[in-house]
Amino acid sequence: MNDVMLYTYPQQDGKYRLKNTLYLSGMKVSIPVIDNVLNALRIEVSDVTITLSASSCGERDDWFHTLSRAIADHAAGLCTFGGPCSEGREKLWMALGEAAPVLVPVSHVMMCMNCTSDFSMTLRRHHCNACGKVVCRACSRNRYPLKYLKDRMAKVCDHCYAELRKIGVSISGACGNSSPCTHRASRPLSAVFQSLQPPSLWRSRKSTSPLNQVALRAEDSAMTGSLQRRKKSKRKWKRLWFILKDKVLYTFTAREDKVACESLPLQGFTVKLTERPEGEESFNVFQLYHKKTLYYTFRADDQHTARRWVNAMEEATVL
Repeated sequence: MNDVMLYTYPQQDGKYRLKNTLYLSGMKVSIPVIDNVLNALRIEVSDVTITLSASSCGERDDWFHTLSRAIADHAAGLCTFGGPCSEGREKLWMALGEAAPVLVPVSHVMMCMNCTSDFSMTLRRHHCNACGKVVCRACSRNRYPLKYLKDRMAKVCDHCYAELRKIGVSISGACGNSSPCTHRASRPLSAVFQSLQPPSLWRSRKSTSPLNQVALRAEDSAMTGSLQRRKKSKRKWKRLWFILKDKVLYTFTAREDKVACESLPLQGFTVKLTERPEGEESFNVFQLYHKKTLYYTFRADDQHTARRWVNAMEEATVL
């Protein structure tokens, strides 16, 4: 398996748990400059960006050169796969569903390999019959006829469903009107399912609710305090109490509350101070982004407090 990188984390028994699978196709690796973060290494793929911190500069450079060489070798391998790069990719895509995949052991996976939701007693594991990944129910609501099953309908994940539909579209175009191909839905069933349910219910199913039940102590946290917050483009501010601990931002309605009403792991987010927004009376505003989407806007009581929160959150975004 030389076309993917497995992102894992160690356990107490010496084994490793699989957290995500990063494909070398389209992967980019860089050495970013981040304040208060030494030996940072950034890995970007189509659906996720991971920033890591190595124990030394030499180790970081070794990883950078090794990954860069692996990405280049993989790209060269695609180009020599029976002709031009585009033809090689088409052949690789056509192989999806033609042979039985190697199933990832369910005991090695703690979260959905598509949406990264944590598995629990209510969020169960499901295998994709096309790629073999372990995904949640919401990411495996689609079925598609697979060649190795003699075109029998089988459960597939959203990613494979989209890829198989691309293949199906190209085949249907070649079939012509005289030989109609199997009709398929215009979008994954999980997207339809999500649109039929209230957003709050969907978020509650996908969220990692056990984080909210953790009893927290302020002395063990990286940052605590009161901030005003508003969601995305809403204009109304709401004052809440926040605790930043173990790279997770916990939200409380009041300082006296024992249980958090919301928890947000900050890995993959970006935080930055903003200039004074139009109509605002202070400069103490900073924003939290996921990729390029504005997630929350915060306002501190003074600029010094805002800067401290930004620095603490920036450290929490690094894995």
